Amino acid sequence: MRIQIVALLTSIIGVSLFNSEALAASMTCNRKQSATNCMVCNCYHESRGESFDGMVAVTKVVLSRMEADSHPDSACGVVYEDSQFSWTQDRYSNNINPSREEDIEGLEQCKKAVSLAVSEGPNDIIYYYNPDVARPYWARHMTSCGTIGNHRFLVPRGESCPKKLGANGKTSQKKSSGGSSKTSTGVR
Repeated sequence: MRIQIVALLTSIIGVSLFNSEALAASMTCNRKQSATNCMVCNCYHESRGESFDGMVAVTKVVLSRMEADSHPDSACGVVYEDSQFSWTQDRYSNNINPSREEDIEGLEQCKKAVSLAVSEGPNDIIYYYNPDVARPYWARHMTSCGTIGNHRFLVPRGESCPKKLGANGKTSQKKSSGGSSKTSTGVR
């Protein structure tokens, strides 16, 4: 699986994804696209509007799942795995056609987040959810490693959380009951 991630990094470096002309271009999102496109589409639909750290952490979940025996070993296989990411399960077109400035910025940030996540590699977290919109039954059997933006990242009980979650190994941000956030290492 590491070979696939290295190949993915090579393809990201070899493709000029980050030029200014490509930023405003529309993007097709389906399982038949390149690994890079699948990860950018997932980042955009899952974490657009989140911090850069959150985008990187969401993308690292895809990379970590590629290495996990319980998930497909390709980026598109992970993104389009049944019942994993809600945006892939609806009947709507999920292509990206940025016309508003914030959508163009979101797409630009996701492309950068995917590039950084691939260069840093997976962090062994394969679960996350948005606690403001979901209460998954399986989360009760997990250990929370921290929250970045709207997403809570988890590992199965008994497994260790990585010390870092987001971009460049940034620590997670745990929300306190008072509404403010405090820095946490994510280690329990």
